[in-house]
Amino acid sequence: MFERENYPIFNKGNLVKIATSHSLRCDSKQFEQRFDELNSFLEEEDFFYLGELLPNPIIKGSQPKYIEGSEGIPVINTLTIQKMEINIENCRYISEEDFYNLSDNRKVKENDVLLTMDGGTSIGKPVLFELNGDYTVDSHVAILRPHGISPKALVYLLASPAGQLQFQKAESGASGQTSVTEEDLRRFRFPSKMLDKIDDIVNALDKKRLQITRIKNRLNKRENKIWEEFTINALKGDY
Repeated sequence: MFERENYPIFNKGNLVKIATSHSLRCDSKQFEQRFDELNSFLEEEDFFYLGELLPNPIIKGSQPKYIEGSEGIPVINTLTIQKMEINIENCRYISEEDFYNLSDNRKVKENDVLLTMDGGTSIGKPVLFELNGDYTVDSHVAILRPHGISPKALVYLLASPAGQLQFQKAESGASGQTSVTEEDLRRFRFPSKMLDKIDDIVNALDKKRLQITRIKNRLNKRENKIWEEFTINALKGDY
């Protein structure tokens, strides 16, 4: 479902279809079948716009003045956010003075949703902030503070295939420098009926993801053991 077609892709568009889009974009990507399938799916049921859950303006970080070392305040960037997790080791740092001079809304708070908004393949990576201590974000990462939905549920919606497809359709700009605007993000659509049971859906998905993580850990241990055996046999010449 919603799979990308193999290249070369030949699509036909028309001015009527372009006129129904708020962006009025006519690049070939707008007419890919996977986006049409998503639109058809959403229009079969009632849907809501993501902007309805974001009553306040989206906050983006400033361009930091980094310092050497890790004695200051960590800055979360696009490299830091991977697979719905924050890898602190990829953070760079600013001075404590620069951090305390930031406006309060640029200081990351518990249960904030962090989202990468530009940078080519880095677009559309969400994560729930649950760390202790002081943090901020750089200019490529947005802070979302939703109402009417739990922050974790918002992360899962953005990370879902439906969310990622909308990021791919909305991104614009030169290769490697593409971005998604706040206006685009607010126009993302999801089925309304999801909101009634979204927390139950998220809890069920959490359990499945935990099971998958445990399986992956077991497989990694098995693979490491195989490599260890290979190394020992190779050193002993025991083939």
